[in-house]
Amino acid sequence: MRELSIAHQLAETRLNRALRPLGLTMTHTAVLIHLANAGPGSVGDIAAAMEVNQPAVSKTLKTLVDRGAVTMEAAPGDARRRSVALTALGGELIGQAMRAMHPDATVAFAGLDDERLRRLVDLLAEVRATLDAARR
Repeated sequence: MRELSIAHQLAETRLNRALRPLGLTMTHTAVLIHLANAGPGSVGDIAAAMEVNQPAVSKTLKTLVDRGAVTMEAAPGDARRRSVALTALGGELIGQAMRAMHPDATVAFAGLDDERLRRLVDLLAEVRATLDAARR
C-alpha cells in the first residue's frame, strides 16, 4: 500500500499540473469520466461511486456546471434530488484532459515494455475489483 500511495501522490501532482491550463483537476476529470462511463446519476450516486462525501461532489459539480461540462436538473419524480449528466462540452473536456495528461503518463510508464504494462494494468484492475467488491 505504501508504494501505491506514493505512486498515486506523485502521479496526481504531475497530472494536476498538466490539467491546470485547462482549468481542470484530477477530481474534475474523474467526475467527468465517471459520468461518461456510468451515464447520468444523482449527486449521491456519484459520491457513493467515488467514495467521497456529497458536499465535495456538489462543489466539484458546481464548477463543472458553471463551465457547461455537466447539467444538473431536478430528477423526475423527486424535486429534492438532482440528476447530473455530461454535456457535449464535458465530453470534449475529457478528450482535452487525456491529451494534456498523455506526456506525463508516457513518462510514468516509459520503463515498461508492452507485456509488463499489460500485466500492471491487469493487476491494478484486479486490485480495483477487489476493493470495489469490499465497499461498505
